[in-house]
Amino acid sequence: MRKVPPLLIVVMISLIVCGYPDAAERKTPVKPTSTAKGEQPGMKTYYLGRFAIDLPEEFKLEIQSQKIQYAEVSDFKWKERDRAKEGEALWAKKISEIKKLKLPKGKDRIIIEEVNFPNLGKWAKGVLYYGNYVSPRTLYWTVLLDHGDTGIWLQIDGIKKDQMSAHFIKLLSRYQYGFDNLTRDSFCLNHGRIELPYLEQERTYARFAGPMGMKLRIEMNETRQVEDVGVLDRLVASLATNFAPGVDVDKIRTGSRTVAGLPGQEIIIRGTVNDVSELFFAWDSRGREDSGEYPEIRIGIECPDGNLDEKTKIWDAALDSFRPASKYQ
Repeated sequence: MRKVPPLLIVVMISLIVCGYPDAAERKTPVKPTSTAKGEQPGMKTYYLGRFAIDLPEEFKLEIQSQKIQYAEVSDFKWKERDRAKEGEALWAKKISEIKKLKLPKGKDRIIIEEVNFPNLGKWAKGVLYYGNYVSPRTLYWTVLLDHGDTGIWLQIDGIKKDQMSAHFIKLLSRYQYGFDNLTRDSFCLNHGRIELPYLEQERTYARFAGPMGMKLRIEMNETRQVEDVGVLDRLVASLATNFAPGVDVDKIRTGSRTVAGLPGQEIIIRGTVNDVSELFFAWDSRGREDSGEYPEIRIGIECPDGNLDEKTKIWDAALDSFRPASKYQ
């Protein structure tokens, strides 16, 4: 098996696709989502937050996570015909995990209370607990909801119990399954969406495994302060300071590129260490302050060297297909 020097991976990924959240990488993998509407033969459409992208069928979604209005929310397809039985098993596993958390100083138990929400979905269970041992005042709600076609997990933290519960009830009540008739207010998860306009605290992350060893990552974050530099600026600055002695960087393509109507910077480079080369593709847009339609976006691919023309065609097609989700329905 071909072994890639760790230095090359660390340096290039941190340079090009830096900012991908570690927490997102630890999420449970999910299955790819496809839609027939607007989809090209041999392609799948993936909906991510308020955007969509078309990828060849060879790409498989490994991880998708999102945050909307302070809440981490994810949906999934039930595996068993008996959803109640499966839900009880999932809930019991979650409660067991919570009970293993470290107890905050001055507290005598982790779980504060378990609650049923009879008017939310088919059924919904919630647990209020202390999820941060260094912050005794911080409360956490975790909720599991049966929406019928899908189950939904939600987690939110804060210091006001009732305020948080009212907020997540509003979020979950606006969930709709599927991606037909998306609106400007649609914030897409893996199998459905939450119909709420942008307010604040939105984030989406996805990682795909593709052909020829390609790893595609997409991250979108709301921003309160637009960065002064983009991916190309970071590359130029790093090369000027000899950021990684022993790493040879071959610039294949660099420059400005507009994607989905959003101005951004693109780079395609080859990095080589000890005669082993990797290809890196990256595009980023700095976004606009406090905007759901113009978030900070970073898209990147890292993969073994070789098949440059074929990989570049895949990269170009992916960027050309990236678009606001609601405008192509």
